Amino acid sequence: MSLDPAAGRCASVYWCSRRTATGSGGYACRFRRRRRGQRMSPSHVLEPTYNAIKHRLLVGHWPPGSRLEAARLAADIGVSITPIRDSLNHLAGERLVELMPGEGFRVPTLNAADLRDLLNLNQLLLLAAIDESDMPVTGSADTVAMPDLASATASLFLTIASASGNGEITMMVQSLNDRLHPFRQIDEAVLADAASELGALRASFSLRTSRSNARHLLLRYHDVRKPEADRYIKLLAKGRS
Repeated sequence: MSLDPAAGRCASVYWCSRRTATGSGGYACRFRRRRRGQRMSPSHVLEPTYNAIKHRLLVGHWPPGSRLEAARLAADIGVSITPIRDSLNHLAGERLVELMPGEGFRVPTLNAADLRDLLNLNQLLLLAAIDESDMPVTGSADTVAMPDLASATASLFLTIASASGNGEITMMVQSLNDRLHPFRQIDEAVLADAASELGALRASFSLRTSRSNARHLLLRYHDVRKPEADRYIKLLAKGRS
């Protein structure tokens, strides 16, 4: 992809005002003006640059621990270094990249305990969302149209979170969808019945089943993955997706 390299001087700082679902199961940002008086990339350059880097992170383009060199990324994407750095700083705020003092940016390296922590948090948030939602959850059946298992999982969980009407739960589940996406891409390499499991989970929220049954399936989804955390980490490190 080639973008307009004219980053230049801009009188505004932009922030992610709206996140929309993408085909990869992640979320694209729409940048908006925040305040005047600072140098930053124009939104028409920053937005596609940010989304291009984020997409590569979500699909596991770089192995965990890889250094993200601004100059190389700028050459690959076709922009100047300024929107690359702005995008990396924004992604660091989302914890999708790490900023290491004296070393620059790199792809985060998670261990099995970190992954279990993310799964535990995702589970708690979704259980809280169920308690605040009406059953069945409107729109949950539509997630079957997503292009892959990871995207379908992200879409279903976001639909459940949104149904709660709690904006904080929804934003946190969005963030976890992004951070867990690389692991969900290798779900079927770890769990042979991952696709059928997701189908049962989707059905429990789209049909008039009991809230307790939906909670049971959601608990099972997370509980079968936590003991496999080491295997997920090893497979991801090998670059399997």
